[in-house]
Amino acid sequence: MTSTDDQKAAARTKLAELSAAYTAAEDALDTAREALNAGIVEVLKARALGPSEVTRIVPYERQHVGRIAKAGGVPPLRERTVVSAKSTSAEPPQS
Repeated sequence: MTSTDDQKAAARTKLAELSAAYTAAEDALDTAREALNAGIVEVLKARALGPSEVTRIVPYERQHVGRIAKAGGVPPLRERTVVSAKSTSAEPPQS
């Protein structure tokens, strides 16, 4: 083998090792993210902490915590009070 072939082989080996380490780190991140999201849902369902307090602790913004809660089936703290303009809550008068 020439030195160029050795360099190419070493470069391939280095990139393969780095790629494997990157993939392992991504897998670990996915696992940690899923565990954190499950923990957020658990805490919010138990009403141990509110969404604002959870936001102060976790590395997510308030809106993202809300999306995680909604996806996890956490019921809202209050019922909706806004009525859509499209809905007809009152029937028109009959003549």
